Amino acid sequence: MTDQSPPAGAGRHTAADSPLLVHGVLLTVALLFGANYVVAKFAIRELTPLALVVLRTSGTAAILFAVSALTPRRRGSQQFTRSEFRELFLYSLLGASINQICFLEGLSRTTATNAAVMFVCVPLMTLGFAVMLGREKATWNGVTGIVIGLVGALILIVPEGDLDFSSSATFGNILLLIGGAAFGLYLVLTRPILARHDPLRVMSWVFLFSALTVLPFGIGGIIKLGSTGMSNVGWASAAYVVVGATVFPYLLNSWALVRVTASVVAVYILLQPVVAGTLGRIFLGESFGPNTALAATLVVVGVLISTWRPNR
Repeated sequence: MTDQSPPAGAGRHTAADSPLLVHGVLLTVALLFGANYVVAKFAIRELTPLALVVLRTSGTAAILFAVSALTPRRRGSQQFTRSEFRELFLYSLLGASINQICFLEGLSRTTATNAAVMFVCVPLMTLGFAVMLGREKATWNGVTGIVIGLVGALILIVPEGDLDFSSSATFGNILLLIGGAAFGLYLVLTRPILARHDPLRVMSWVFLFSALTVLPFGIGGIIKLGSTGMSNVGWASAAYVVVGATVFPYLLNSWALVRVTASVVAVYILLQPVVAGTLGRIFLGESFGPNTALAATLVVVGVLISTWRPNR
């Protein structure tokens, strides 16, 4: 996919912003998010999904504001305008509140591998939103790469019969798709504001607004947690959800979004089923089949094709 306008953040790149570094960052994000499908399963065994969303958003907001206070403000950085604060509130609903509520509520009703497969649809929805909004245009290599990667991700799961379409799982899958659509739109819409402002400040406000909007829904679970407590495994899992699966990958995604198109960022989601499927089989007892190598190969090929740009 290519942009119809100059790349966001043009002029802010340095020599260190090599394609290898950018794609290395995106690969790291895929690994962190992929592991979260399994780790979050352990966390929601001991607290409700909505309570975990509250911990995730409020904990992330606190960490990001603390880091922002200790980080020198970028030269030329300006305060957010009133209209930009309204944008940030919308982005908080899409990229954090709706996305994470649907993700954790859906995950609680289905398997980790099922959840990963459902989220493979995010690159397709991201491309669709980007095209509809005039931000990007579809190209043959982009669409072909996504299709190949999607086939690879599905091969990891479908032949094993792991897809569970019972009534509970079906509702969980629908929630995951809604959350994925919200995140896809978030990827497209946030790129301009990330080009104008420090991504750290943007993400701090996104998660602060999200924490405020989800608190009424998860406060009951937080109060209950005060009386029941959690095991060390539960606390460690919740800590990973906040830091390893939210703070780090969201910041890295924001950094990458001003250097490549939103659809390139989203296509790395195709790697998540490989990570989630492998870890799910190891830690959650799901069967491990010989199709994993083929699936991983197809996913990597899909990523390479989708991100390939012909020399001009």
